[in-house]
Amino acid sequence: MQSFNRESRQSIYFGVDYVIASQWSSDTMKRLDFQKILAKQQLDFPKTAVGPHDFTLVRAEQSPMQVKVASLGPRVSSVSISSERPVHSLELFGKEAEAVCDAYRQTWLQEQCQILRCNATIRHLYSCNDHAFKYLWEDRLGQNPQDFHYLGARPVLGGGLRLVMPPLKEDEEPLQIEIKIESFFRESKKMFIETSFVWPRPRLLPPDAKFDPGLRLKSVEKYATREVCDFILRSETDD
Repeated sequence: MQSFNRESRQSIYFGVDYVIASQWSSDTMKRLDFQKILAKQQLDFPKTAVGPHDFTLVRAEQSPMQVKVASLGPRVSSVSISSERPVHSLELFGKEAEAVCDAYRQTWLQEQCQILRCNATIRHLYSCNDHAFKYLWEDRLGQNPQDFHYLGARPVLGGGLRLVMPPLKEDEEPLQIEIKIESFFRESKKMFIETSFVWPRPRLLPPDAKFDPGLRLKSVEKYATREVCDFILRSETDD
């Protein structure tokens, strides 16, 4: 029996963000237009908050979702879409994120726009048969638990790894990958894994092209459930 249960995957966060070369202003009519377009797509957000440089919409029912549009500086804006503890599948979240991006473009952007950067993040929880950090430290990394005495007499309740991988020359589109693998402090037998993709190269979005949050998220999910899990399970599969 494997100590790390690959089949126990639970999605606890979906998120995608775009940074755009465009001015954004907190205009009341524009905000209302944005909400009207979203409502036509059956996306209703009962809670809103307006700041001097941002506008946030929050939905708690159905599947939680937050949308934030903001000005990051002169002629630089962003749109961020996320879901904590999602009820909807990744596919449905991706479709809703696409609808949000379409509404954002119709409301605030010109025919043609430049995306300066995009990043997508997915967080998963997995079950372990024992303490998740014990599995990670001793089984996966082959470390001695007695080494912690160098840190003093305090017990180590948990911890993990953070991996950052830069873009490769052969990437068709430059891609940076960041991974966090750590024990989940609220449930010691759960492993928390965060996988983030960052596409740092600016790209021009033609008038007839759409934002692609669904495709971006699917690429993160594929990597998180294959390569990342293979990396974690190496100590067991190589036996």
